[in-house]
Amino acid sequence: MRKVFVITSALVLVAVLAQFYLAGVGAFTRPATADAWTAHRAGAMAIMALALLNTVVAALARAGGRTIAFAALPIGLVILQLVLSAMSSALGGSSTGRTGLPLYLVALHAVNGLAVLGTAITGLVNARRLAARAADELATGPQRAHAA
Repeated sequence: MRKVFVITSALVLVAVLAQFYLAGVGAFTRPATADAWTAHRAGAMAIMALALLNTVVAALARAGGRTIAFAALPIGLVILQLVLSAMSSALGGSSTGRTGLPLYLVALHAVNGLAVLGTAITGLVNARRLAARAADELATGPQRAHAA
């Protein structure tokens, strides 16, 4: 199950990287249209679904509370992304034009995107460490906590 955890963690990271690409497509499409952001919106849902799957796999792999929490963290951060975008729109911003406060909120959306990326990277590192530790234990036997 720990190898599956590494795979699902890698899929979360790939989805987050793809999301940055899709944000670039949306931002640089000319002329600017609301449709340019459709794939980026779908990508957010994909990240949340993959992060949820990854969290379940982490729990099944008995990864430990902290590692499971890191697997789940992208879900909360993507929800924050949706809130920031909705707040920007509610204050008069649109997907094709923002100024003032809506612009600053959507800029926080970009910064939070970096936080999503950081958690995805950390999640994959955690999964790989867990899998490596399991492989070592399989090869050498469990290490005794109180070895003399």
